Amino acid sequence: MGTIAFFDFDGTLIRKDSGVICALPSWRRGLLGPGIFAELVGTWLLSKAGLRTRADAMRVGFRCYTGRTLEELRGLVNGMYATHVRAFLSAPMVERVRAHKEAGDRLTILTASASFFAEPVAAELGFDELVGTEVGFAGGRCTGLVQGEILDGRAKLAAARRAAAAAGVELARCSFYSDHIADLPLLEAVGTPVVVGSSRALGKVARARGWRVVPHGAMVPA
Repeated sequence: MGTIAFFDFDGTLIRKDSGVICALPSWRRGLLGPGIFAELVGTWLLSKAGLRTRADAMRVGFRCYTGRTLEELRGLVNGMYATHVRAFLSAPMVERVRAHKEAGDRLTILTASASFFAEPVAAELGFDELVGTEVGFAGGRCTGLVQGEILDGRAKLAAARRAAAAAGVELARCSFYSDHIADLPLLEAVGTPVVVGSSRALGKVARARGWRVVPHGAMVPA
């Protein structure tokens, strides 16, 4: 086996945040009440302005799943992926996934989103492993609360270390593709860090350190 190629999901494998893509369609279909929709949009905008954290916005997003079974959530996510999310697949990232697969590398998605949200893209592109934030279930229904940590920042680095150790691969031989400055700890730890998209903060770091930067380019044809 080769090494491990780690990929972020939101903003990396897909060109935008999946929560942003799905928020309005979910509200229009009555899947989100007006209160939680307004809170979700407001918290996301405040996080972009630096007045709330990215984790704050994510926790509001996870509350949108409250009361649904895992089967229901997977059904909703699969439908959203087919009708809204898939159009945002990044063509350069799809090509990188194929190249790593041909090289014999293990393919792993690491995402701060709920694990089930990235399942459709993981299945379509043939990933070997998917690790995301885990939300709780009680009595078979989602609590909307995070179990453990949101898989972001150093938590994502720790997950990558566990995956590499389980595969018997040194993290320094692995690759990681990401669009967000929150993923800097893991980008610094792998042997081949790749910055994706047009993040100003992460692009500045990439230029200073000589890291490769891959623009998203065209969308994947339907």
